[in-house]
Amino acid sequence: MVSTEEERMHKFEMKRRTFLKSAATLSAGATISGALPAWASTKEAVMATWGGDYSRLLGEIVQPISMKKDDVSVVFDTGSTSARKTKVIAQSKRPTNALDVVSFANSDMHLLSENGYLAQLTEKEIPELKNVYPQFATSYSIPHIYSALVIVYNKDKVKAPKSYKDLWNREYEGKIGLANALYAQAIVASALAHGGSNENFEPGYKPLLELKKAGAKILPSNEAVANAFKSGDIGVTLMWRARAYQWKKLGLPLAFAVPSEGALPVIFEAAMTRNAGHPEAATVFLNAMLNPEAQAGFAEKMGYIPTVRNAKLPGDLMETIGFSDTDRENFVKTNYAYVAEQGRKMLEWWSQTFKAA
Repeated sequence: MVSTEEERMHKFEMKRRTFLKSAATLSAGATISGALPAWASTKEAVMATWGGDYSRLLGEIVQPISMKKDDVSVVFDTGSTSARKTKVIAQSKRPTNALDVVSFANSDMHLLSENGYLAQLTEKEIPELKNVYPQFATSYSIPHIYSALVIVYNKDKVKAPKSYKDLWNREYEGKIGLANALYAQAIVASALAHGGSNENFEPGYKPLLELKKAGAKILPSNEAVANAFKSGDIGVTLMWRARAYQWKKLGLPLAFAVPSEGALPVIFEAAMTRNAGHPEAATVFLNAMLNPEAQAGFAEKMGYIPTVRNAKLPGDLMETIGFSDTDRENFVKTNYAYVAEQGRKMLEWWSQTFKAA
């Protein structure tokens, strides 16, 4: 699901099964699609990434930049998050990795780095890193695009909320819908609203249960949330701003509120494997992903925001999908160790206690 700049913490070892599951607590899955063909080139890298629009736009927007810059093309090896992590782990045991570049959400990428699967990256290899917002900088990845969890509401039916805590006000009773896939975010948001923090989710459980008993609906998918807005069954939810932007483009009368407690960000990152077979081609493509024109292209097509200062967006688009400097500084920092520790508990509570109430 979502998260932002790194929390300093001690390194911890994880068994393979735990590693494959824990990061998914705060990151979204992806759709498998066929690999895209590489362009004819003397330099080629292989990138494990999401399918669908994401890999298509990498080919349409980023690849022309890497081709023009240094004649570098990329073959996209697409698959689900879990399948790609499994492949990264398997390839790490070989002298030369068949995967040069990998894409994951920030929580997954952090764990890959902790376990030694990724190369270190600096401005020497990736000059565009100098333009990255400091909240998103790491030593092992480039932050490609980002969004954050905001309060999305029907501006024609409910008063604009200002905080997560506002959702417990009587005026929203019976009007709230929560996406099942965003269970971890809902728990964290509830914790932040009731005295918790990025390393203490306990205060979130009881109030969230009270919200459910007061009429909050659990919806099976993000698409079901959009349909519930359209039918009038709900008036407010927690959702990624980029996703809600797509709904707004379809004509739904939606508005967004950045919670005063701090929004929960998700950063979609890319990195080079530690034993990449084509490191020069990999770094050229990673640098192209941070190109300001490429960043603006992804914002227009997908609603995810540039991670670099020098990308310029039209004013109306920035107003709809963007976050201010103050918003970014107030993003809730992900404590990756604590999330890994709490992941199983959150899922079990949501499945066995919350949904049964």
